[in-house]
Amino acid sequence: MKITMDWNGVTALALACFAMLGQSVDAGKTDKLYVELEPSRIAEWAAMLPEQPRGLGSPCSDRSVWAILATNEVVKRTIESATRQIGRQAPAWSDDLYLDFSRTGNRGRGEKMISRRREPIPGLVWAECVENQGRFMPDIEAMLLEYVKEPTWTLPAHDRSLLSFEGTSYSVDLASAAFAHELAQILWLLGDKVSPATRSKVLVALEQRIFSPLRKSFRTGRDHWWLHAEMNWNPVCLAGSVGAALAVLPDRHDRALFAAAGEHYGRYYLKGFTPDGYCGEGMGYWNYGMSNYLLLREMLWQASGGKADLFDDPGIRNAALFGGNMEIVKGVYPAIADCRWGTKPSAEILWYLSRSLRLGLTDREANWNPLASLDLIFDPMELFPNSLTAVKPAGYSQAGAGKRPRFFFDQAGIFVCRTEPDAGLPMGVVLKGGHNGEPHNHNDVGSFTFVVGDQALVADPGGPLVYNSRTFTKERYTAFKLFSSLGHDVPVVAGRAQVPGSAARAKILAAKFNESVDDVTMDIAAAYDVPELKKLVRTFVFDRRGGSLSICDEFAFDRPAAFEVALTTRAGWKQVAPDRIELTANGERVMAEISAPGEVEITSETIDEDCPPFTRIGVKLKNPMSSGKIVVRLLATRH
Repeated sequence: MKITMDWNGVTALALACFAMLGQSVDAGKTDKLYVELEPSRIAEWAAMLPEQPRGLGSPCSDRSVWAILATNEVVKRTIESATRQIGRQAPAWSDDLYLDFSRTGNRGRGEKMISRRREPIPGLVWAECVENQGRFMPDIEAMLLEYVKEPTWTLPAHDRSLLSFEGTSYSVDLASAAFAHELAQILWLLGDKVSPATRSKVLVALEQRIFSPLRKSFRTGRDHWWLHAEMNWNPVCLAGSVGAALAVLPDRHDRALFAAAGEHYGRYYLKGFTPDGYCGEGMGYWNYGMSNYLLLREMLWQASGGKADLFDDPGIRNAALFGGNMEIVKGVYPAIADCRWGTKPSAEILWYLSRSLRLGLTDREANWNPLASLDLIFDPMELFPNSLTAVKPAGYSQAGAGKRPRFFFDQAGIFVCRTEPDAGLPMGVVLKGGHNGEPHNHNDVGSFTFVVGDQALVADPGGPLVYNSRTFTKERYTAFKLFSSLGHDVPVVAGRAQVPGSAARAKILAAKFNESVDDVTMDIAAAYDVPELKKLVRTFVFDRRGGSLSICDEFAFDRPAAFEVALTTRAGWKQVAPDRIELTANGERVMAEISAPGEVEITSETIDEDCPPFTRIGVKLKNPMSSGKIVVRLLATRH
């Protein structure tokens, strides 16, 4: 049965709730109320925090800063857009669209409905803060009241049991945490412009849907698996929920509990990186996770007056350099795991990381414009005094600049190899060892990407544009070739694809580097559950001066078996000879020359699974063999 809220007397209820919460946190000073959080650290946080809650940026009552923004062109356009929004109702909430996922497995329709309801309010709030005339407040209040009447802020895909939707048991996910922070920021920025009745309703909804469920998890250690997750969910959910708490919870000891939780649980995120800084989730989720990790860091830094800093973790520097180190050539990055093709490291993130960690990425620091777009979280963080205000740019450094001839993530088994910056024909490759048990994993041990100029001629296809109900189930690798090794440029062994799991791991046998050639050999047999397989060694030779990449697969079985290799591409292609394939894209050309122990059959398949379509070109031995070696040499030439 869905719980409904009688809003009469809600102000008294809210104040009573907060009073009891303050008492319970005080009790934690002497009793071990929390499974992992130390009462002594909570008490230390209470001593560091300001007496009153505060969010990011300055409230709009501080006219000395907000009035200055009125002359900015982006702000002017935002006010013009918000003016056109006056009097318009927010798009309607639809139970039917929310429940569409539980019926059909389609995530898009319900999520689009929710997103459209959220879109108008940031511009309205910005416009009111800058103008300070009150003309946007009726629409802001109306939308706030709409939001608290929604049955849940959790995404349909994260509420499969519909417990949040039915009001039985609320849980905090990526969307609800971020939205809670946005609502708390609205209350902080607008201050007493928001009526007491509306403010109370928002606070009660925050308590019911965010703060209370999390306090329970802090006490019991149950629910909210992401508290210990070594991937993007951890910083995203923590940044949202902790940010909301710091901005609105009236009791300082209650805020201290959330600050201590953010500090303690937030450190799990960096554990998901290998010590050399590799992010197995791929560039897209590095952007998402790292942006929220630095947000969490900034909020805790500000709240503690600089006494607490998540960046004191020794793993942060290499994790921060992931963005630059993964550049292949000419601003092209690989689309490993569920990263969409074309994703680059966020300029905003690189600016913050470079300045705060003294990475010396001067081009990133000089070119970042914090007013490129307006939101209610990151822009107030960046535009108003913060941890970087007094930090001067560091001198130039090569660190992570993507200019070195290679970068080897040795613990992860990932290689990024490039031509020199002044090469007449810029080229680069990514060679992936790794394993098949990473977050947002694709079964892709032994895969590679080959870029010529700024075109990816043979490449990892990247992730889907949308997810559905089967994306993260046991069907992930059987229902979709995109996630399976059958959608990647790796062998098919005895007719079988790679298996998932961290045991399906490449073993780097040799890595030899010099000015001209990078030579990498890896054993990838463990990625296949093929009892008759005795050997599968893949060797890459990148000749940066000769303009080629060779891929050699040596295999052995205890009886004759089928063997096939593949090229995955979104380039144009044609077979020009029995043993030659030409690939072309925007003036760049690669000739694939095939050497095999017998006749080969060239096949092709277009894969279009909620992603930009790509072609899998198969190179299969016509006859089963007990052992052999297939070499594909990719030679780059310009038209």
